[in-house]
Amino acid sequence: MISMVVFDSSLVIDALKKKKAARDLIASNAEKERIAITIISKYEILRGTDPKDFNLVTEWLDQFVVYDMDDNALEEIVKAYKKLADKGKLINELDILIAGIASANNEILITTDKDFLNLQSPRITVL
Repeated sequence: MISMVVFDSSLVIDALKKKKAARDLIASNAEKERIAITIISKYEILRGTDPKDFNLVTEWLDQFVVYDMDDNALEEIVKAYKKLADKGKLINELDILIAGIASANNEILITTDKDFLNLQSPRITVL
């Protein structure tokens, strides 16, 4: 299986807003390996897209492999949720879904969202 990095919605949205650091990070990873997002991130990105830009953003997202939610991901999501709940440190539900999907696919998740630090995972990079 080819290794990929999974970008969180926050980073992809920054790239779409033409933030140089985010664009450069995605571009440099795309040169070296396949890049991915989760179906949850795709949803978050597209729901916030202006209707006039929808087709352009959809085409741009085509460069990413999109990881879906399956039973394996669901198991990781539930584990992450329970771990956070037990510590009293729940984060946004969609972020838990994204982290669980990335974990189930044994990928590194890259984000700018500091809430992900609560998951305390070596496979999550918070910039």
